[in-house]
Amino acid sequence: ERTSGMSYADFVQRRILDPLSMQDTIWSLRDGDADRLAAIYNYGANGTGPRRPVAEASAEVLSRPVTLHLAGSGLLSKASDYLDFIGMLLNDGSAGRRRIMKPETAQLMRSDILPEGVSALNGGHGFGGWVAREGHKRAGEFGWSGNASTQAWIDPAHDFAAVLMMQALPYRSIDVLSPLRAAIDADLGITRD
Repeated sequence: ERTSGMSYADFVQRRILDPLSMQDTIWSLRDGDADRLAAIYNYGANGTGPRRPVAEASAEVLSRPVTLHLAGSGLLSKASDYLDFIGMLLNDGSAGRRRIMKPETAQLMRSDILPEGVSALNGGHGFGGWVAREGHKRAGEFGWSGNASTQAWIDPAHDFAAVLMMQALPYRSIDVLSPLRAAIDADLGITRD
C-alpha cells in the first residue's frame, strides 16, 4: 500500500482484476448476485456426510462489506475469471495483447521461494501459491488450493492451465482432483513417472 499509494483492494482491482476483465471476481456479493452463488457444503471428515450447508458461506454472510482485505483469501470468483488469471501467469504476465505484469514478476510469483530444507506440505511455495519441486512427478507446476476444495494450477512444461471449482469441505473430502488430473494428462498425452 505504501509503494503503490493505494489500498490493497484498490491495487488488486486496478492492476489485476480490471485489466483482466475479471468482472465476477469480487470481495463481497453485489446486489442481485446471491442467486449465482454456489452453496458450500460440509461432507464430514471422511466425505461420507451427511451433507450440511456451511452457514459462514451463505449469501447473507458473503454480502457483508469486507473490512480487512487479505492477500491469501477472501475473493469470490467464477471459474472463467480464475482461468484468465492463472492463464496470465502461465503466459508470463500477458493476457492476450495486454501485459498485466512483467515476465520476471509472473515467474517470481510461481517460483519456489522457500530456503533449502524448508517445505510447505512436502513441496515448495511461491509468492502466489504452491510449487511442485524437482523430483516430484509434477515438477514445475504452480497453483493455489482454495478453502472449499477449489484448485487452480498451471503446468508450464506442458503449456496448460486448469481450474476446478468444488464447493466441498473439508478440503478434498471428496476427491475429484486425482481423477481429474489423470484425465487431463491422458487427454493431453502426458506421461508422468
